[in-house]
Amino acid sequence: MNKKFEDVIAEQGRLVYTNEGDSMIPVIREGNLLVIEAVKEPLKVGDIPLYKRDSGQYVLHRIVEIKKGKYSMKGDNRTFVEKGITDKHIIGVLTGIVRNGKTYPVETTQEYITRIAKDMIYLVSCAVNKETPDKARIAEIDLREIYRLSAMHMMTAAVACALERVMPLPRAFDQAKKKAIRKLTLFELERAAIAQEFEKAGIWYMPLKGILLKDDYPEPFMREMTDNDILVDNTRMNDIRSIMERLGYSCEFFEQWHHDVYSKPPTLEFEMHHSLFGNDTMPLFEVYYADVSDKLHRNGCECSFSDEDFYLYVLCHTYKHYIHGGTGLRSLLDVYVFLRSHPDLDRGYLSAELLKLKITDFEEKLRSLSKKVFTGGELSEQDEKDLEYLIMSGYKGTYENQEYHRWEKNLGGDDSKESKRRFLKSRIFVSDDYLEKHYPFVARHKALYPLLLVWRPIKGVITHPKGILTEYKKVKQFKRKEE
Repeated sequence: MNKKFEDVIAEQGRLVYTNEGDSMIPVIREGNLLVIEAVKEPLKVGDIPLYKRDSGQYVLHRIVEIKKGKYSMKGDNRTFVEKGITDKHIIGVLTGIVRNGKTYPVETTQEYITRIAKDMIYLVSCAVNKETPDKARIAEIDLREIYRLSAMHMMTAAVACALERVMPLPRAFDQAKKKAIRKLTLFELERAAIAQEFEKAGIWYMPLKGILLKDDYPEPFMREMTDNDILVDNTRMNDIRSIMERLGYSCEFFEQWHHDVYSKPPTLEFEMHHSLFGNDTMPLFEVYYADVSDKLHRNGCECSFSDEDFYLYVLCHTYKHYIHGGTGLRSLLDVYVFLRSHPDLDRGYLSAELLKLKITDFEEKLRSLSKKVFTGGELSEQDEKDLEYLIMSGYKGTYENQEYHRWEKNLGGDDSKESKRRFLKSRIFVSDDYLEKHYPFVARHKALYPLLLVWRPIKGVITHPKGILTEYKKVKQFKRKEE
């Protein structure tokens, strides 16, 4: 008869069993051997105890909060938080994870992903620097996790280029590389057809971002893309739509943002920008790029930036994502390969323009970090923090980052009680600008303002009571991260 887990711990001081379930992915996976030991020190946030619910079910989840002697538990791969767990429920605590015959320490999700990411960065560095990876290090790397993470950062094709120098490519990497080559080829053919139509119609256009950055990589397909971005003559958007639809594209969005979106099976998507930035997200950049005509070099209808202005645009675009949802390692790699390919940029001009754009420190951070990361340089403590932010963001950024930066902006980067009171007060006693935009009638008849102060909260409670409570909680809980 099998002994209960708690009996084994009591008798032997430790328990080893095979994990079932996916609630702790990626740190713990199905089939991993888990080493559980008796609790010898007070548990803390981040520990992963084995506990037994009142129902008799055994659970292994991470402690996310300790309050008044009670633990709140959550699986790393779950959203639900289980509260009310006490020491009487605790059987032991996780001290080791055995996977493929190797024992790994107990890590947070961020520590785990960062460790995998550094192996991925090593492979990408080998690829872009045309170096052969060390076979012994490759043998220690978890390629399944490398594949998963490289897909999150759109760097799988680059990793494949490094791996194939020392081994037959695993099927997943081989397929990813072939897919990247096929997609690049399709984009090149389609973009040439579109350019030809624009030339016939006399519509000026300028390829952006990855379309040009790919040429700085050792192999263009290393720079993976989900779409192609093109700046176009914003007085010809209707003509452009007609051309795109004639070429078999469906218009997904038209005149809703600062770019229109066109798609075509199987995987093609083009974004036709009538401006480089929208004033709803980056007003300073929108003003700076309001009229780019004086920065354009023309060759027929095709336009281009100087190397310096292209670099500035890439930085601005990266910064936009960085301060909203976050941006991943591909952005850092773009900076590295671009600067390596263009070593003679006019730093005087760049310095002056970076000051205007207020991203001098950001550019210096990316430039320094990119060189260290992709040449094996020594990272400072701040470098490690900056790198972790990029690693955890992925190429699309995260909702958590979006929320944090939204509240950081709302509160002016200040998490003091006074700042929070000031913000909550501003949500009740709205500004004149807010009145003009949302309640123009009240703005013209200020005598109605006291009635609005009463009506808005009542309306809010009726239409979205949970939203009001959620906003209040987020304001109260906001805590500024250390730089």
